[in-house]
Amino acid sequence: MAALWRGSARGERGRRGILALVLITTACGRVVSERPAPSPSPGFTSTVPPMGTPVVVRVPTPTPIPTPTPSPTPIIYVVQPGDTLYSIALKYGVSVSALQEANGITDPALLQIGQELVIPAPGPEGEPARPPTPTPMPLLIQGLGCTASALGSLSCVGEVVNPQPHPMRNVQVQIVLRNGEGQELTAGIAGTSLDILVSGGRSPFALVFNTVPPGYARVDARVIRAEPTQEPGNRYGPVELAQAEGRVEGTDFVVRGQVRNADAGPMRRINVVVAFYDGHDQLLGFRQVVFSEEPTGPGATRDFEARFAAAGVATFRVFVEGQR
Repeated sequence: MAALWRGSARGERGRRGILALVLITTACGRVVSERPAPSPSPGFTSTVPPMGTPVVVRVPTPTPIPTPTPSPTPIIYVVQPGDTLYSIALKYGVSVSALQEANGITDPALLQIGQELVIPAPGPEGEPARPPTPTPMPLLIQGLGCTASALGSLSCVGEVVNPQPHPMRNVQVQIVLRNGEGQELTAGIAGTSLDILVSGGRSPFALVFNTVPPGYARVDARVIRAEPTQEPGNRYGPVELAQAEGRVEGTDFVVRGQVRNADAGPMRRINVVVAFYDGHDQLLGFRQVVFSEEPTGPGATRDFEARFAAAGVATFRVFVEGQR
């Protein structure tokens, strides 16, 4: 249940939200993506001008993502009171080390009640268990666009939309740069800016390629990983977006606001994503802020600020997320 605030260039104030999703920066915020320049006509292919000229390639309509054949469907186990890694491993016939590796656990003592664990698939006799490949769910990608910078890098941004009736987690997007014949030149993987993608929700993503490969003509993207989840639940709690307003200040569009911990206990992390859109609801870019240096107590507030180049900005959205 993402806390979503949508504002205009004039700025508006507050509404409550429950939960919202992951962010990757510090409390002061940072640039995650560059703003794509408007394209004269949408499509999958465009002619690449000389370096330094913005290159924008967009997908005008959300496209269903084909589901690749999984190997096999993962088992998700929710940690119960009294569980240990050993007891869980024994229950599913896998080794403790395989269970740790599949879930990135370095200290078994930090296992938490309500934590979701991926159970690795047992390998052939004598071979260690291996983590299964999760079955990607049909999600949508919209607003895909890339911009080449004068420094030679290429920034790609877009949004993943969840039309499923349940939340999703561990969403990953593969972005592929192709030449005019459709041959792959290079590719990269980006995670969504939100940890939990709620039903009907959206989450921006971004990926920066250090160089633009010779022959680059178009870009495409697909979801390669997504897992259903029971969250929001034990690990994520309610966060209230108390207020948010946006205005043009010089050459920047600035969004300032305040979030409040609406839970009965402290929040270990509070994350904020501010996404900026043009008049056609096309994503231009986003900024991220995370408060995690010290817990945020019940009822306590955090002030945030996000800046973006003002040209083309018509609206913005704010997503927040609290993690216990």
